[in-house]
Amino acid sequence: MTLIINIIVFILVLGIIILIHEAGHFFFAKKAGILCHEFAIGMGPVVWQKSDGETDYSIRAIPIGGYVSMAGEAVSDAMFKKDETIGLLLEDGIVTEIVLYDEGNFTVSGVVKSFDLYGKNMSSLYIEIETSSGIEKYEVSRSAKYRFNDKKTMWITPEEKSFESKSLWARFITIFGGPLMNFVLAFILFFFAGFFILQPNYDSNAIGEISADSVASNLELEEGDLIKSINGVSINSWYDLSSFMADNDSTSVDLVITRDGQDLPVFSDVDLATYIQSAGISNIFEGNTQSDEAILGQVSGRAASAGLKTGDKITKIDLTPINNWDDLIAFFNTNTGSGSIVVEYEREGSVDSVSYELIGLEALESLGTSNIVYQIGVTASGEFNLGYSLLYAPRQIASDVGEVFATLGLLFGGGDSGIGVGDLSGPVGIFSLVSRVREEGFITLVIFMGFLSINIGMLNLLPIPALDGGRLIFLGFEAVTRKPVNKKFENYVNLLFFFALMAFFIFVTYNDVFRLIRG
Repeated sequence: MTLIINIIVFILVLGIIILIHEAGHFFFAKKAGILCHEFAIGMGPVVWQKSDGETDYSIRAIPIGGYVSMAGEAVSDAMFKKDETIGLLLEDGIVTEIVLYDEGNFTVSGVVKSFDLYGKNMSSLYIEIETSSGIEKYEVSRSAKYRFNDKKTMWITPEEKSFESKSLWARFITIFGGPLMNFVLAFILFFFAGFFILQPNYDSNAIGEISADSVASNLELEEGDLIKSINGVSINSWYDLSSFMADNDSTSVDLVITRDGQDLPVFSDVDLATYIQSAGISNIFEGNTQSDEAILGQVSGRAASAGLKTGDKITKIDLTPINNWDDLIAFFNTNTGSGSIVVEYEREGSVDSVSYELIGLEALESLGTSNIVYQIGVTASGEFNLGYSLLYAPRQIASDVGEVFATLGLLFGGGDSGIGVGDLSGPVGIFSLVSRVREEGFITLVIFMGFLSINIGMLNLLPIPALDGGRLIFLGFEAVTRKPVNKKFENYVNLLFFFALMAFFIFVTYNDVFRLIRG
C-alpha cells in the first residue's frame, strides 16, 4: 500500500510541475496567436486525449516530460508531399479538409502537383492536383484541416499562425514561459509553506520540533525541553549546539536535558545519528542508531552503487582496521579528498570488498554541508513571525538557485570535487526522494516540490539545443545578426541533441535503478 501511495504522490508531484511548465509555453503561445496542435503531459503512447478548438489535450503513458506542439517549429508543416495522392473535401468550391486516408469522405481526389499552405503575406492558399479529368487548382481555406482518419484531424498552418512568423519578443517569451512558470510555481509553494515555518530562535537552547523515529523521539524528549549540556560542554544556544556538532568526533555522547526547570537523569552513551556524506553511509536504520560495531544503516549514492547494503559490517578501509563507528569517523576525518577507497565488509558470515570514489570535502562545502553530519533529530524552537513568513519564498528561491549553480559548477568546473554525471538522478532517483520526503510530512513535501520545480526550470534553461535554453540561444543569435538561423540547421541540431539527451537520460535512469537494486 505504501508503494502505491508513493507512486501516486510521485506522479502528482512531477505531473503538476510538468503541467505548469508546459502551461507556461502554451499560455504565451496562444497569447501570441500561435497555433498549438497538441498540449501533452507525459511521453509515449496516448492514454487520454480530448480535442478542444485547435488543440488536442493529451495525457501520455510515461510521466517523464511533456510538450506543446506549436505550428511552424518544423521545416515544413505540410502533412503530404508532391506526387502523393490525397482527397479534398470542398465547400462552395473551397477546400475545407485535406483527407489523407483512403476510406475518408472527400469531394475530389488526385495526385498533388503543387501547393502552398503557408500563404506568406496573406497570399491565397492552394492545392493543385491531377485527376482523370486533368490538372485542377483549388483554393484552400485558411482554417482548413487535415483528416488522418474518421476521428483524428489537425489544423493547417498558414503563416499568421506559425511560430516563426511572430516577433522576436513573442517567440522569446513563449520559450521562456515554461521555465518562468516553474519559478512562479516554486514561489507559490514556498509562499504557502512559509506560513507554517516558524522563525527559529537560535539564541535559545530549547527544542522545537522532534522528528519521528529519531534519537530525540527514542529518548522521549519533548518540545520545550532545554539541551543543557553534551559531554559536559554547556549548551546555552543553538549556536553552541552547532559548534559542538561541528567539532564532535564520536557517535556516542552524554546528554543533560532540563524539563520544567528540573534536570532529567543523564542520558549516557547516546548514539547520535551519524551520516558520513563523503562515503554515502550512516548508522541509522528503522529509527535506531548504534556505534559499538561499524554496522551500516542507510546506504546511498556511490556506496549503494558499489554494492554496500544496510546491515553490512565494515572491517577495513584501505587496510585500516575498523572496529566501530568511532573508527569510521576517525578515518573519514583524516581522509577528506575525493580519492578511491577499498572497503572490506562482512555480510551473512562472508567477507567481501568493494571500491568506490568518495565525494570530496570541496564539493560538500560548496553545497553547504560537511563531511560528517551528526543529528539528534530536533529543530530550534521558534515562533510565528509574519515578516519572516513573507520573506521565506524569496529566500528559499535564492538558496535553491544557488545550490543548482553550485552543483553545475562542481559538475563542469573541474577541480577535485569528485562529483560527476554519474551522481545525477533521473525519475527513478526522484521517486526515491519523493518517497522519503513524503514520510516527513506535507509541508516538507511542498518545499521539496518547490525545490524540484526550480531544478527543472534551471535545467531547461541550460544553453543546450533541444532544451529551452538552447532555443533561446538561437533567438539570441537572430537578435544580434538580424537574421533567423536556418530552420533545417536548427532542427537538425535540436534533433541531434535530443537523441543525445535521451541517451543521457537512459544512462542516468540505469544508474538510479542500479543504486536502487544494490541499495
